[in-house]
Amino acid sequence: MLFVWIGLWTVGLLLILTDPKRSTTRWISSIAFTGGSGGLSAVLGDSIIPYLAAHAGYTEQTLHIWQLIEIALSKVCYYGLPYTFLMFTLVYYPQPIPRKLLTAAPYALLAPIAVSFAFQPKDTAPIPYSYVMLWTTPYILLGVALLAVAAFRERNTYLRLNRMLTMIAAAPTLMFAMFTMYILPAYYGVYDFWRYNLWVIIFTLAVILVSSLRYGFMGLQISIQNQKRDYTLRAITSGTAILNHAIKNDVGKIKLFSQKLKMDARASGNVSAEADIEVIMSATQHIYEMMSRIQGQTQEVDLQLEEHRLDAIIRDTLSALEPEFSAGQVEVAADLRYEKPFVCDSAQLTEVFTNLFTNAAEAMPGGGKLHVKLFETKRTIVAEVQDTGAGMDKKQLKRVFDPFYTTKAGKKLNFGLGLSYCYHVIQKHKGRMNIDSKPGKGTTVYISFSKRHHALK
Repeated sequence: MLFVWIGLWTVGLLLILTDPKRSTTRWISSIAFTGGSGGLSAVLGDSIIPYLAAHAGYTEQTLHIWQLIEIALSKVCYYGLPYTFLMFTLVYYPQPIPRKLLTAAPYALLAPIAVSFAFQPKDTAPIPYSYVMLWTTPYILLGVALLAVAAFRERNTYLRLNRMLTMIAAAPTLMFAMFTMYILPAYYGVYDFWRYNLWVIIFTLAVILVSSLRYGFMGLQISIQNQKRDYTLRAITSGTAILNHAIKNDVGKIKLFSQKLKMDARASGNVSAEADIEVIMSATQHIYEMMSRIQGQTQEVDLQLEEHRLDAIIRDTLSALEPEFSAGQVEVAADLRYEKPFVCDSAQLTEVFTNLFTNAAEAMPGGGKLHVKLFETKRTIVAEVQDTGAGMDKKQLKRVFDPFYTTKAGKKLNFGLGLSYCYHVIQKHKGRMNIDSKPGKGTTVYISFSKRHHALK
């Protein structure tokens, strides 16, 4: 049980530190903390309290306090686990739930818990199982049903994967806990079967660990990656600014003296020297353009937020790139269903979508289809850009947002900064950007914005 306590509280802490403002994160963290409380209660009852009782110097009053703490933690687990689980699934459910109902639910669902304290547990039982089972079982069954419906109804590929992972992590553990913690004690008088919860909790933690490393779980992977990328981008921004300043000064000197030498060579009729100086001047101009472009894509993004139409930004960008699509035989299909006012930096998002659409076209050199979708969920606005190109393998996909990483080797003036810039702009808009790709099956980019920050009513 020590592992259960440490494991669940660690996951809960990581999740709440990842995104404390998001209600789904807060509720799923609450599930981890309430479940971990049961593990801590077992550690107190099995190890700590017997150890204290066996050693001199501890009074009966001290031991009684520790026993009260054990009982309190046990009830936090028994009563809190079904409650926090159902609240999480209500908030996590993608279909709109009436605001009044969602506001009243946390208080209404506490009523059976309050009533539970009016019943006296039998013998040494920690809770009145016969009554508690009447509300905990429906709470867990309804929560599992909501998770299943949310996962199977989700049409967005990336979001469906995340919902499936969440269901796989939560549903088996809660269903098993329903039998071991409530049904078996209430109907069969089996009280200690809850100790086998350890194995399903290990399974849950394994699912969270693996999915966090590969796909992300409730934003956990994104947060870790964001911190790494933020640090890298800040270092690059500072470094390129210093480097650009130094190079521009030296390039300016080279250009000045090259022009002087060119004039001297021309005056003396030295055609060969004049040609050589032209090569030097061309090279310095290339260096200057290269550094200017690098600095332009690594400098700090300063947003100019105004009211725009996101669907109009996407349409205008697609229209501007129409010649490129036609030349590359790229067929464009746009399904833009979100047509409401949107607060954003129009210029920066135009650059983001230009990068994404251009990347998609370049990934289909022999022609293909570009699907662009814009839609809304209960809490987010999602843009989806999908191509039918060659795709990327897992190794490429892991590094795709890293600055200076590129899959377009040999392309002129391509420094692998496009997607890093896109990521940075989307993050500045408090949005999220994810990429799903498989070799031979194309690439899909998902961008999601919180309605709370961007949508106007």
